[in-house]
Amino acid sequence: MIKILTVGPLQENTIFIIDEDTKEVIVVDPGAEGERVLRELENYSLRYILATHGHIDHVGQVGLLKKNFDVPFLMSENDLFLTNNDIFPGFAQMVGADVCPEPDRFLKEGEIISFGRFNLRVIETPGHTPGSVCFYDRENSFVITGDTLFKGSIGRTDLPGGDMKQMENSLKKLMELPDNTDVIPGHGDITKIGIEKKTNPYITGDFRIELW
Repeated sequence: MIKILTVGPLQENTIFIIDEDTKEVIVVDPGAEGERVLRELENYSLRYILATHGHIDHVGQVGLLKKNFDVPFLMSENDLFLTNNDIFPGFAQMVGADVCPEPDRFLKEGEIISFGRFNLRVIETPGHTPGSVCFYDRENSFVITGDTLFKGSIGRTDLPGGDMKQMENSLKKLMELPDNTDVIPGHGDITKIGIEKKTNPYITGDFRIELW
């Protein structure tokens, strides 16, 4: 089961991947409203904390979770410089961020994170940030894209470490996934790879200014 908790002033999607048989769960991008995140975990055993990238609105509650659970925190080494970087004054305060600890391990292209019936393959997708990654489960037909790919749009590339050329290459990688793959983004609604191929202006070439 996948559960999405939309949190904070930027309406960031914190994602829970739940194995109902074992009652184990992985949390992806715990960004804000830490007490709500903790309540969602009350009936489950937390296995991992994962981050798609290092922006504070996606890792702001990692510190709180690590204080409550002795589990590994995994993200890309390339985004370490962002995890406690306000980017603009007051950003951390706005999302109620705790100090983000260093990851217990760094994610690499192609590695598989397995638990229960889920097998998440790491896809490195720099562009929004140097260390952006996506998590793809082929058997269950979903990909968690963070701020790389949204419904009808993409993550901005004008923040520290952003790179539009890298983003273009990362989008090409994602468009190689099957059309029926559910896209679970870091902000906004779920979509599908096939829909984005046909309608996303950054895929079709009809670009527009991005908000995130």
